[in-house]
Amino acid sequence: MRIVDLVEEFLSSEGFRHEMDNDGDIHFKYQGLNFYCRNHEGDESYFQIIMPNIYDVQGDRVKVLEATNKVTRDTKVLKAFLVQDSLWLSVEMFVDSNPIVGDFFFRCMDILCEGRKQIAREIFGE
Repeated sequence: MRIVDLVEEFLSSEGFRHEMDNDGDIHFKYQGLNFYCRNHEGDESYFQIIMPNIYDVQGDRVKVLEATNKVTRDTKVLKAFLVQDSLWLSVEMFVDSNPIVGDFFFRCMDILCEGRKQIAREIFGE
């Protein structure tokens, strides 16, 4: 079974409202924020949840890149990156062929939410 199908089953069992788009990506909210689990056809062991558009990059692009570099370096499985002028976060990892999504899902979500806070502290001193 595809990892996105397992994630969809997990979200349903936990009462999350979600939808699957035409690419097979699952869109959902967690703590009021938007996320999606990417469908990576042909790589069933690759798990990725993305927190898109967390900040519009305005002003000092170098400061934002330094903050994302620090948080990415210091946080396990977290990636921070720019998509045009928008900052995005993702958790990416490989899972076994029959993962139990509940064993890692909430930890991944907490990593993303905490990464967002850490980046805000680095950029804005919040």
